[in-house]
Amino acid sequence: MTSHRQIGKRLLAYLRPYAGKLALGLLCGLLAGLVPAGVAEMIDRFARVTIGAQNGDLRPLALVCVTVVVLYVLLWVFSFGQSVLLAEVAQRVGMRMRGDVYAHFQSLSLSYFHRRRTGALMSTLTSDVPKLQNAAMMIKDVVTTPIQVAVYLGWLFFTSWKLTLFALLIVPVMAAAIQILSRRIRGISTQSQQKMADIAAVMEETLSGARVVRAFSAERREIERFDRENRAALDVNMLGVRRGARLRPTVDLIGALGIALTLWIGGQEVALGRMEFGSLLKFLFLVTQLANAAGHLGNLRVAWEEMMGAADRIFTDVLDVVPEVRDAPHARPLPPVEGTLEFRGVSFAYERGTPTLSDVSFTVEPGQVIALVGPSGAGKSTLADLVPRFYDPTGGAVFIDGHDIKTVHVESLRRQIGIVPQETLLFSGSIRDNIAYGRREATDAEVEAAARAANADSFIQSFPARYDTLIGERGATLSGGERQRVAIARSLLADPRILILDEATSSLDAASEALVQEALETLMRGRTTLIIAHRLSTIVSADKIVVVRGGRIVEMGSHGELMARRGVYAALYETQRRAADLYLPEQ
Repeated sequence: MTSHRQIGKRLLAYLRPYAGKLALGLLCGLLAGLVPAGVAEMIDRFARVTIGAQNGDLRPLALVCVTVVVLYVLLWVFSFGQSVLLAEVAQRVGMRMRGDVYAHFQSLSLSYFHRRRTGALMSTLTSDVPKLQNAAMMIKDVVTTPIQVAVYLGWLFFTSWKLTLFALLIVPVMAAAIQILSRRIRGISTQSQQKMADIAAVMEETLSGARVVRAFSAERREIERFDRENRAALDVNMLGVRRGARLRPTVDLIGALGIALTLWIGGQEVALGRMEFGSLLKFLFLVTQLANAAGHLGNLRVAWEEMMGAADRIFTDVLDVVPEVRDAPHARPLPPVEGTLEFRGVSFAYERGTPTLSDVSFTVEPGQVIALVGPSGAGKSTLADLVPRFYDPTGGAVFIDGHDIKTVHVESLRRQIGIVPQETLLFSGSIRDNIAYGRREATDAEVEAAARAANADSFIQSFPARYDTLIGERGATLSGGERQRVAIARSLLADPRILILDEATSSLDAASEALVQEALETLMRGRTTLIIAHRLSTIVSADKIVVVRGGRIVEMGSHGELMARRGVYAALYETQRRAADLYLPEQ
């Protein structure tokens, strides 16, 4: 957990670029807070000039009334300036902080996201950052409220030191109440934010999986699950509300006792002729302002604890997390490669425990097509994920053209690798934007050429807007096969030296698959290609087939060589062939 001092320093770093506006806003806030002192003086004068007004001289009374109006006009000006200036600072701090959080999300390793729910991460941006961006407003209160209290106390002492000492008897009681009642608010704030993150996670899961929810008629079950999370959040929030709600009324009650004590003592002073009635009115007004300021300090403590809880989550859970995969201190750009790929004694485990890969070694020559084969969970995808450094090996190393990929810049490495995943993800926007995602500077002709090579141009041309067609969130307006072909075009346009294909044609119909397979075979010539194979019939022409089982290589060779050995690969191939024969229509 980050300390208050550390959080304060980091928040000041966000505020520093706006120091001028912050200082001007603080000055406006301070002046607005001091206006009541002038009003108090006018109250005293009002009591004095009413005596003169009884003799027919109304000028002093008129002057007091005009002065009060002027003071409240100044109060409006200062309050407006304070609100606008500090609100702008708060919004700009929030914008920078959201940008920093989002940018840091982009730098974090995939393992970070595997351990966290998407909804919880979204809650950081939508819920925690707004709490933290109010630091500008809070600094105004932290700076101006104590000054206001000091000014009011000085004015009170000047008016009547004896009454002031009696009024100050309530200060220790008020301070103790604030400390006791606000002690557990930070913990409640942390719980509340966690519950809101849980709600966001449920929403993200069910909205992105709407098709599955409806397919299994699980709407009622999901509503009940959301209701449980919603009620849990309500319980925690109401606990926080009750604890926070005690504070201001308690402080006001203690302040009222102080005012009552002041009335009792002050009334006696006026009755005995030791104090003028106007001075007592001024004193009571200032005591009321002092009590309001003290109550504001109580609210400030509640807001401060909530902000500390949000800051702890933002800094500790996001900004302070060091990416597991990052550039080495002396990393250098990876020069254009030929495509030699070597796994040398590679081992890997996602978590401490059973390794996913154990002592894997093989070499791929430039332009070779290598198929990774094995049962589900054997480690095929993990092996491919090590090439673009989605993860780093826990043992051994991966080399490209003799370069240990951990010694080169990650960006320069990934720019020379193209990936077509089995589960296609497209972004909201146009078809053109999605194809050019990896090469924003690509010309229209290059985009269209990539689409033709992926057999996507024909269906794109059928849309009225063609390449400018908007495809919706995750490509919702396209069919599965169309999304797959756009993803293939996206990878082809990047023109990588190394390709990773996760059964890239598995989502296509038979006619489209034949055309795309032909295009891929043309593009794979001269490029090192890893194919994560699920249907063995599609990789019989691969230069080398690597059979993985239990995280280890158990066989390696061409299709003909492995079939001749009658080992693991041959058994898998025959099993798939017989299964396919069962579904062949009778002639």
